[in-house]
Amino acid sequence: MSYYTGMIILVHGAYHGSWCWGPLIGCLNEAGLKAHASDLPGHGTADGWISDQTMTNYIKAVVHQIEEADEPVTLMGHSMSGAVIAACAEMQPDKIKHAIFLAAYIPANNETVGDLVKADKASFVRAERIGVTGNDAVSLKTGTLSEAFYSDATPKQLGWAEDRIQLQSFEPFTHKFTLSDKGFGSVRKSAIVCTKDKAISPPHQRWMAERAVCEPIIDLESDHSPFATNAIALSELLSRVS
Repeated sequence: MSYYTGMIILVHGAYHGSWCWGPLIGCLNEAGLKAHASDLPGHGTADGWISDQTMTNYIKAVVHQIEEADEPVTLMGHSMSGAVIAACAEMQPDKIKHAIFLAAYIPANNETVGDLVKADKASFVRAERIGVTGNDAVSLKTGTLSEAFYSDATPKQLGWAEDRIQLQSFEPFTHKFTLSDKGFGSVRKSAIVCTKDKAISPPHQRWMAERAVCEPIIDLESDHSPFATNAIALSELLSRVS
């Protein structure tokens, strides 16, 4: 895959794969913007399974895409992958033109995603830890996908997601991040706050974005998954800010 100026690299969140970006990529292409999405290790059609779903592997996979580009790239991370692109910005600040956080967790130095999950008392996400071939995994409880992640979805959109959603390794939630002003702090950052989100509450999104000095911070009237449920509006927004 070749990456070029103006392309947006899309990084999916927990339980998902690159499949989730399909509707948005179609809208972006119609608007004259190019985007690319790959499966993180252990997700979708990528090699591996639960044991390969580590934060270190996620970061390495996205850094590899960044290093293949001839010019600085725009990254957009959704949900858990706000933390992934923050780590990439720390490692490759000169190769990232813009980091966009979509309904995302944005860690500070020495924090974990798990810390941020626990701090959001208004989240509707209900999950349970299970053992899978000797690894700790997380499974969404019945109804959580529709209630917290896809609350604006049509029955067709929800069925599409239900057919593809998968188990998530617990390890990425325990990874402690090292972030600095020289690295992550030096990269241009924007945040999109989904105002109807029930997975990461809008006030929590806004607090993390303000703390990370994202500018602008833009409201989008959407649930947690606008790439599927509000792709046209998200595409129009990205046309203005990317």
